[in-house]
Amino acid sequence: MKDKKYEVRRRYDATATFYDKRYLDIQMTKYNEIFSEIDINDSEIILDVGGGTGLLLDFMENKLSNIFCCDISFNMLKEGKNKHKTSHFVCADSDQLPFRENRFSKIICVSVIQNIPNPQITLREIYSSLRCDGILILTALTKLFSDSKIKEMLHKARFSILKLWLLSIEDLSVIAKKKDC
Repeated sequence: MKDKKYEVRRRYDATATFYDKRYLDIQMTKYNEIFSEIDINDSEIILDVGGGTGLLLDFMENKLSNIFCCDISFNMLKEGKNKHKTSHFVCADSDQLPFRENRFSKIICVSVIQNIPNPQITLREIYSSLRCDGILILTALTKLFSDSKIKEMLHKARFSILKLWLLSIEDLSVIAKKKDC
């Protein structure tokens, strides 16, 4: 498991300087489709798991100051911090999020779980970090995750699916909330 995490970190560290050029359009398309389904307000505290270079912040155009961008790749975060000097960037493994329980009103996890050796561990961490009335927004590559696999994973992690749909670009998208609240 550590070998896969090391490889993911190494790969994203190596591509950090040109990541935005390669993936900006794809990620913006995903954000547009996702955020057409949910509302965000200024008082919310949001965690972007696997947020790398801060493309979510680019999408939000710095309208919200309460977005925490968390990633395992230090170089990706460094690129993000260069663009968004006053934003919050935290280098951390998604299997061990360094935040207190019930902290975030929304947690965004776009195109991340395919890079994680055991997504159930990350989903448990997300569950713990999400407020009782909070919302998880997750996407996963359709070539690796089916509807039924996503449903099973979220059920095991104690999430209720509010909506599951296919994005126009390569991903399934899910909006979920905690079951036990």
